[in-house]
Amino acid sequence: MKFEIRNAISGLTVEAVLSGHDAGVGRLAAATADTITWQAPGADDAGAAVAIANGETKIVKADDTSLQIVVSRTSATDLSGTSLVIVSGSVAATDLLAAVESCIVETLKAQSEGVGDIRLQRAELASLREFRAALLTEIAADEAIPGGRVASCDMRELF
Repeated sequence: MKFEIRNAISGLTVEAVLSGHDAGVGRLAAATADTITWQAPGADDAGAAVAIANGETKIVKADDTSLQIVVSRTSATDLSGTSLVIVSGSVAATDLLAAVESCIVETLKAQSEGVGDIRLQRAELASLREFRAALLTEIAADEAIPGGRVASCDMRELF
């Protein structure tokens, strides 16, 4: 599936997003210095943490274990943070925009409720807003990504 990485975790490379995912924004997170988790687009929870050492390539499963990504570790540096994995597979740019905007709303809600690391949320918001602007440019140019399905609600009226 087609995907784009925002806020890449240093020392990790997403090699592939395997088929079956809905379009939207997933999260690859460093659970510890040497483990990672995958939360697929549209999912409420991440899957089990997977240990990954420098030089290894692993399949990381979401809570729904049929949704998987392939990740390589390229450094022994401690892992930290969360990468946004924007899965576009085959979706219209306007549908992907709705998914990105939904993630912006979720992050703003988490900030207002004091949930999570505010520094990481700010970085995530900046990245999501940058991608949103690129999508709006693409939509204005009438260049659609080929059709598909999106797992999120439409929050465009909030922006």
